[in-house]
Amino acid sequence: MGLRTTAPPRSAALAACLSLACWHGPTPPPLVPVAVVPFDAYGGAIYVPAVINGDSTWLMFDTGLSRTGLDRDWARTMGIVPGPAPAAPVGPAASTAVVDTIRVGELTLVNYQVALYPLNGLSEASGRLQVGLVGHDVLQHYALEIDYRQRRVGFFDAARYRYKGTGVTVRFTADADLPLLRAQVKVRGRRPIPARLLLDTGASGLCLILTTPFAEQHGLSRVAPAIEAPIGTGLVGDLHGTIVRLQELRLDGVKVPSPTTGLGGEYKGFLARTDIDGVIGNSVFEGSRLIVDYAGRRAIVEPRPGDSSPCDFDMSGLRLAARGPGLRHIMVDYVVPRSPSAEAGIAVGDELLLIDGRGVAEGDLSDARKALRVDGAVRRLVLRRDADTIRVALKLRRLL
Repeated sequence: MGLRTTAPPRSAALAACLSLACWHGPTPPPLVPVAVVPFDAYGGAIYVPAVINGDSTWLMFDTGLSRTGLDRDWARTMGIVPGPAPAAPVGPAASTAVVDTIRVGELTLVNYQVALYPLNGLSEASGRLQVGLVGHDVLQHYALEIDYRQRRVGFFDAARYRYKGTGVTVRFTADADLPLLRAQVKVRGRRPIPARLLLDTGASGLCLILTTPFAEQHGLSRVAPAIEAPIGTGLVGDLHGTIVRLQELRLDGVKVPSPTTGLGGEYKGFLARTDIDGVIGNSVFEGSRLIVDYAGRRAIVEPRPGDSSPCDFDMSGLRLAARGPGLRHIMVDYVVPRSPSAEAGIAVGDELLLIDGRGVAEGDLSDARKALRVDGAVRRLVLRRDADTIRVALKLRRLL
């Protein structure tokens, strides 16, 4: 999940690098992309292939993050040296650095100042090494066409972009440069509640996460049933609160039924913000084509999501995290009370070894999570607890 920060003043040279001229690619005619970049949809997020100072890697594509950045430990191994402390706060980033080249597809960013973030927590939560994130400071100069079916992103010249399709338009709010969408959330028996939701392609899993002030202001803690659990992982660590299903999310002509929603339960980091009411996760748009038109201050969805509820929640009661060398150890990080896993006696700190006879190390954390989201399925798990081996059978069921 990206968090908004205030960028420090840049030199004239670095400021120039935020213009289209900084990206070395052909100047396209209208509706011809500057670049088309394939992406990997691991874990419901978007990862684009990149080359940083000659080293090939993957970067998360994050419309909700103000400042493009790299993991500070990875940057150190690449010889990317932190610069002086920034003159203004940059959120969870303690320092910045200038990178010689960052190339994404045909696009190349030269001598660019990035934030250095501590991304180890995101790596463990996702099960994938997080090297860095491409944020709003870069993306705002383009109109983006994110095709979830074809798994590719088209970058278009923002000034020349014209949309001619039949998709549903969702306007940005007037008070933010980030893609902050005008939305409504519906709770059964109540009028729709207006909400300002940050479009965050770095957020996966739940459909929505709502801030603590917004949840408290509108009495959303009374929504039932609810699960007390970590509701996500941000740059500053785990986010805590409750998980519910609202009746509906409305984005102008787009309606999403029964969205899984995290309600902030603490005044910490992103959850304490009052300039936005929450974030809308990447998974809401799976199966669609999403256009983010920064110059036109709008998002366009085509076709609109189907009637089935997206962003299904885990049905085992397990929150898993990847730890250790290569993130190959899948550990139980949290157990939802009264869930199938709690009833089977699984505990925090157990290591998951097998699901239905298949070693989880043979796949990845995303595969394990998918296997535990099949309503009615019986999964046979083998876990390690200290020197003991535990075997359990879980009948999965919807917890919300």
